Amino acid sequence: MSKPGKRGKAAGKTRYVFSYEPLGAPESEPKPDAAAEREARDDEVAEFLTQVAEVAFEAGPKGLELRSVDVASRTCSFRHTGEPDPRPLVRAGDPSAPPPQETADEPSGVVLLGSPSWAHLAHLVAELPFLFSFRGYGPEGGPELCGVDAPTREWADVLVEHRGEHWRVRVELEGRERPIEFPGMEIGELFGEGGYEKYLVEGTTDLLDAGI
Repeated sequence: MSKPGKRGKAAGKTRYVFSYEPLGAPESEPKPDAAAEREARDDEVAEFLTQVAEVAFEAGPKGLELRSVDVASRTCSFRHTGEPDPRPLVRAGDPSAPPPQETADEPSGVVLLGSPSWAHLAHLVAELPFLFSFRGYGPEGGPELCGVDAPTREWADVLVEHRGEHWRVRVELEGRERPIEFPGMEIGELFGEGGYEKYLVEGTTDLLDAGI
């Protein structure tokens, strides 16, 4: 009669075999939509332009006047005039402003006539971010802001792109008949409403003078 054999050490135990397969590449982070990216860029540009304007207001009385602004590179340049413009900066709402009846219709902070050209230019730069609100204005849509070029105290050109074409919109700094108030809105409406080619300066292909 044979004896029962001994049970192996693994007898009565259950072995589990695991296998693992990844479910696939992890889901990528959701990309911000174009509107959010544009809004973030607009905020950055607005902050940059505000800082440029603040520096221009501080530097003007010292004879350093804003020369150019480039939106894409977030850079600006100044020129040394040698002799500061002696005229004082006058803003609506300031104690030094003309009598109330002369400024009643001007929003507080607007640079008033009689101020030096560098002050009008600094105010122009500070107001340009309002142009972003006019992208969808009118049948043509507003332009994209590219920068500002001010080679002289007499005038400055606001540089914009509209429907793939680049334009210069002239803004007088000297001899103005009214303060610069809402240049972003005026430029946005100029392009959005169409027909802006009628303001093309004779002998040029890209310079518009619409009295802004």
